[in-house]
Amino acid sequence: MTKSHTLMVSPDAPPVQRNWWAYVIILIICVFNFLPYLYVVMTGFMDATTSNRPEPQWFFTPTLEAFRFLLFDKNLMHNFRNSLVVSLSATFLSVTLGMFCAYAIARFDFGGRDDVSFWVLTNRMMPPVAVLIPIFVTFQTLRLLDTLTGLIILYTAMQLPFVVWMLTGYFRDIPRRYEESAMVDGDTWFQAFRKVTLPLMMPSITATAIFVMILSWNEYVFALFLTSTGARTMPPAIVAYSIGANISWNVLGAAVVLITAPLILFVLIVQRQLISGLSQGTLRK
Repeated sequence: MTKSHTLMVSPDAPPVQRNWWAYVIILIICVFNFLPYLYVVMTGFMDATTSNRPEPQWFFTPTLEAFRFLLFDKNLMHNFRNSLVVSLSATFLSVTLGMFCAYAIARFDFGGRDDVSFWVLTNRMMPPVAVLIPIFVTFQTLRLLDTLTGLIILYTAMQLPFVVWMLTGYFRDIPRRYEESAMVDGDTWFQAFRKVTLPLMMPSITATAIFVMILSWNEYVFALFLTSTGARTMPPAIVAYSIGANISWNVLGAAVVLITAPLILFVLIVQRQLISGLSQGTLRK
């Protein structure tokens, strides 16, 4: 016979103290950080005359003039498609390859394993501008300049160290005995990895893929110097509207909306998977 236990709160117990001041501080910080972006978004819906006034304009008649200019006159959707293809392809390739690299580092004991781990991490620390000229010459020799294939290969190589660094720790958090039990039942190491480890790692892999997608989408330096028109992605295409003596602020605001809105929507959709993946190791322990 089971007994149900109900948590009772004594009427004499002191009331729970809520740190309302912490919420006020967080709210102030959020407003302070969100207001500039909000005004940029509002600028995208202004007409040219209103957006070019020296004083801030908080009340105006919304218009889609700048968006029509970018999407139809400047064909910004071409750059959007390039960013989407490059980001998705680089994310898939880097996460797939990096997952097996991280698994090998976490599971197999081989000579120089710690050195390999440190070398992978140092590659991520290297500033892109340090290798820009050698990569430009290499791409020119291989005829990869201004091609989506070249950007996909480069972005995959750039994000691999990050993927390996992220996933190695998560693989180490999963006890090896799970795979050993599967191999005792007759599975190979790959079958044990696919049936046991991979399902447990899916939240972490998803969270890593989200970060890689964001990093690839926002990459600017290589996309600027290695592309011209055919494979140009969103970041360098949009910066062109902020250079010059006569800047159309409404066009620049609309461009900012077009490049940030997909990422914001993407993060809102996958935020549960992101939080689950980042807290996976902590919850397991």
